[in-house]
Amino acid sequence: MSPKPRARRYAIVSGKGGVGKTVITANLAAALAARGSRTLVVDADLGLANLDVILGLNPSGTLQDVLSGDLPVEEILLSTRGGFDLLPAGSGTMEATLLTPALAESVQAMLEKLEPSYDAILFDAGAGIGEVVLFFARLADEILLVVTPEPTSLMDAYATVKVLARRFGCNNFRLVVNQTNPRNPEQSGSLVADRLQQVISRFLSNESSKPVRIHLAGVLPSDPAIGRAIARQKLLQETDPSAPALTRIRRLAESLDSASQPAGECSTA
Repeated sequence: MSPKPRARRYAIVSGKGGVGKTVITANLAAALAARGSRTLVVDADLGLANLDVILGLNPSGTLQDVLSGDLPVEEILLSTRGGFDLLPAGSGTMEATLLTPALAESVQAMLEKLEPSYDAILFDAGAGIGEVVLFFARLADEILLVVTPEPTSLMDAYATVKVLARRFGCNNFRLVVNQTNPRNPEQSGSLVADRLQQVISRFLSNESSKPVRIHLAGVLPSDPAIGRAIARQKLLQETDPSAPALTRIRRLAESLDSASQPAGECSTA
């Protein structure tokens, strides 16, 4: 009998904060769960975690308690109204933002223990290019890079791709363009993807034996329903199940769920 395939891991990252990464992660997890995927979200923003806040949950412990050996992982796992499980993390803890060999080893041991219970694991990584962010990106089978059409977001997204490509050989990224023009989101998303790919091809592709590619995976329009859901600390499916942004997130979940192979992987060395 062949061994059960391990859960597919997705790292949701962004070059800068404020692009909607955490909201997309939560609603994407709910969309995957609705498709029958046993889904776990790990709040991997170990210094400024807020997934529990967005979901209106009150954890009794955090990921830091597990990694320090104070609590077993089963005691902090939270079931959500979206049908997925959450591993919450703490906020305002500077020591958790520093990647140490002990932290890396503890995270990997924890994931190996949890994986048999899940089909998909989503890492809601912090913004930027800190060592903890890069660590979770390297643990993933697929990297989802969330951007907005703003020039600063694109500049920081390029910086993230550059570091992951140069240091760890990551050469494939799924792009999710958020806050696009609701009148023509597809055109807006395609322009962003093309612009980012042009910069990458110009400055990065000659440095690697494998070209660095951006795959446009999802386009989300600016949608006031997102602000309402955040204010009520609920998922879009609870507050506005017909929201245009939610329709797009469900399409993204379908594309991820039906993918036969990961988009790419990074070196874990």
